Amino acid sequence: MIALVPLTDADREELVREEVANYAEEQIRDAGWPRETAPDRARAEFVPVIERELADPAWRIWSARNADGATVGWLWVEPGESAGSAFLYQITVAERFRRRGYGRAMLAALEERLTSEGVGEVVLNVNGANVPAQRLYASAGYERIADDGRVFRLRKRF
Repeated sequence: MIALVPLTDADREELVREEVANYAEEQIRDAGWPRETAPDRARAEFVPVIERELADPAWRIWSARNADGATVGWLWVEPGESAGSAFLYQITVAERFRRRGYGRAMLAALEERLTSEGVGEVVLNVNGANVPAQRLYASAGYERIADDGRVFRLRKRF
C-alpha cells in the first residue's frame, strides 16, 4: 500500500539528491558527460527546474510512503494536453527501495488518486535507453502511442 502525500522539506532534499544522481548518470551514459563534472552540472540544471515546478500550482509533486511511513519515491504530475488527462513528468523510486515492486505500486496509487479527481488517462515519456522503466510501464498496462527513435510516448487509460 502506497500513500501519496505532499512533498515535505526533508523529502525535497532527498528527491533532489536522487534526481541529480540519476540525471548525472543518464547524461554520462547518453550524452557523454565526463563523470568528474556530471554531478555539478546535473545539479545546476536540475535545481532551477524543481524550484520553478514547486512554485507552479498546476504541478503536483508527491512523496510516496509505504505502510511503515518510509518515503520510497516521488511522483511529479502536471495537467495533460486534454481534459481528463494527466502527464506524468517523473516517477522516481528511491535507490534503496528499488526492485521491490514500489514503482508499480506508486503507479497504481497515482491512478487511484487521479481517478478520484475525474482523470481517466496518464501520458508520459520514457527514454528508449531506459529499459527497466519501459518494462515497468508495460507491466502496468501502458501502451506506446508515439516513438521518435529516442523517446517513447506512453499512455494508460483507466
